Amino acid sequence: MTRKAQVISSGPVGLALKGMELLDHTLHHPGGHPVMTSFRFGINITSKADEERKLLTVIVKIDIHNESIHRLLGSVVVSCEYTLDNFDETVRINAAGQPDLPEALVETLHSTSLSTTRGVMFALFKGTFLHNALLPMIAAGSLTEDNK
Repeated sequence: MTRKAQVISSGPVGLALKGMELLDHTLHHPGGHPVMTSFRFGINITSKADEERKLLTVIVKIDIHNESIHRLLGSVVVSCEYTLDNFDETVRINAAGQPDLPEALVETLHSTSLSTTRGVMFALFKGTFLHNALLPMIAAGSLTEDNK
């Protein structure tokens, strides 16, 4: 059976993922063969706007910890770039040089970037001691942005 893909847009019109890049990743083997079933994730999200190129960039950093091992087990940093058709009308840069974006757009960007990072993590950590460190489903609206 052959099926045709249908694109359904529930997010902002004209928003497209232009590219993604793995900026960094680490693995810190804890030694021995500990069985790890419970993971904690430190999540940091930063958005940037490039007015000249009309691009939005979302950088997601995930730190992976375990309840019984008190040190960083691994991390990943992924950058996702987006184009937005109505960039000039939608994106405003505040006094701190950070983009002020509509809440619905921020949630879409965060959700898409987290999902993309989840897939990158699975590919990177497959077959390692972090194979089961699956980033849980996270409501994008529950995260706050790092304004560094």
